[in-house]
Amino acid sequence: MAARVSTPHLIGEPQVEGEFLPGTLDERLVDRLSLEGAEPVMFAPGTTSDPFSDSPATRVRVGVMTDGTWVWQLAWADYVQLHRVAPPRAFLEHAASLGFTAPEVSVGRALDIARAEGIPLPE
Repeated sequence: MAARVSTPHLIGEPQVEGEFLPGTLDERLVDRLSLEGAEPVMFAPGTTSDPFSDSPATRVRVGVMTDGTWVWQLAWADYVQLHRVAPPRAFLEHAASLGFTAPEVSVGRALDIARAEGIPLPE
């Protein structure tokens, strides 16, 4: 079942949605594409419904992650692990160029990214 979800994007680019399909990511990349190992820009408590599942019991995590170059919803880690949903090719190529390991991002840089993405910060 295809679903429209927020697309990973370069920092500062507009956030857009795209249509993605389960089963499109090569099985060999599922464990390598560790999207939850990056720096969190924002975490939210709880979960939200999984757009790739018909079951209301299937939930995905809420948050925003970065590797210092790209930004994506934490739910992408769940889409990859649960449904083998392939992210956009440019994002996948970027992750491969980093050896599928997100570099460390300083707290200051993460705050700059949050501002660039329009994520509200506490006072």
